[in-house]
Amino acid sequence: ALGYRVAAVTGRESTHDYLQKLGADRIVPRSDFAQTRPLEKQLWAGAVDTVGGAVLAKVLAQVNYSGCVAACGLAGGFELPTTVMPFILRNVRLQGVDSVSAPLARRTAAWQRLAEVLPESFYADAATEISLEEAPAVAEAFLNNAIQGRTLVKIR
Repeated sequence: ALGYRVAAVTGRESTHDYLQKLGADRIVPRSDFAQTRPLEKQLWAGAVDTVGGAVLAKVLAQVNYSGCVAACGLAGGFELPTTVMPFILRNVRLQGVDSVSAPLARRTAAWQRLAEVLPESFYADAATEISLEEAPAVAEAFLNNAIQGRTLVKIR
């Protein structure tokens, strides 16, 4: 991971092996992110947050001086229960990631960069391709929190 030690946050013990295979050096339980203070012990050089809400607030409170957090998800909610303290006292930056309206050239460059730095095995481990006929069963498993990674539905 570009020379950094990577921590992954999850609420499912069943995903630990998968996350470590993707490159996580350690697994942090999601329950550790339930409560937060405006500033906490500095733990992270930076972070990519796919959850938002209280988890993002906790990460911001724990980022090192001059660290940056990229926010790209809203699964935990669109409200951000935090203060300006991490931004002012620690020079923390919060960067939004827009994957919908970003220009095609920028998205293409990002995908090319990822292809350069991620091992080939990442793609095989991170995504599963299914047929359209399999979609209802996989959707049910998704709703039961039994799916990990990305699922691609092959239409043809």
